[in-house]
Amino acid sequence: MMQDSVVAGDAGGTINQQVIMAPPGCWPALTDPRFRSLLRHWAERRQGLMAPRHAIDPAAIRGCLPHVWLYQYLPAENDFLCTLAGEKVNEAWGQSLIGKRASLFMPPPMREHVPKLYRRMLEQPALQVSRRRITPADGVAQSAERLILPLAREDGSAYGVFGLTLYYLGAQSSFDDPLDMQGAVTLYDCAGLPASPP
Repeated sequence: MMQDSVVAGDAGGTINQQVIMAPPGCWPALTDPRFRSLLRHWAERRQGLMAPRHAIDPAAIRGCLPHVWLYQYLPAENDFLCTLAGEKVNEAWGQSLIGKRASLFMPPPMREHVPKLYRRMLEQPALQVSRRRITPADGVAQSAERLILPLAREDGSAYGVFGLTLYYLGAQSSFDDPLDMQGAVTLYDCAGLPASPP
């Protein structure tokens, strides 16, 4: 059963993620079909460097929906507001995230690191692939794998980030790259992505 502490966040300590820039001219190599489906949908809907928020069709990615989330950027507050969270996301966090600001639901180490990374993704713009180990309060080894995509408003300005997270709760998944076990983040500059969808 879920505990009072945030299950999906790092309960304490520091975020120790290495940010790696992928070489231009390639799409991320994703093995899970849900990641591939979401990335293809986003790529097919791109207008310029990002896909507009209104162009995302839930019916086209229905197999992904339990695992997706959407954070709208609030520039005046320099914060992110969760406007969408699938059931598996809410289950992993132990609460519904919809309508909550990142500054209020993320644990302190994440609160400092994650919004900076999301703002960088919107400014560049870039998409993100990450795998990280999670150390929750109960000490059970867990991990999460993510694909995060930048979204635009109709006028082309930054809207927010749209992600799909697969949580491996209660059992550590086997990631091959030791860097990923420590929380490596790979950014793909949208200006360097191939013109044709993956």
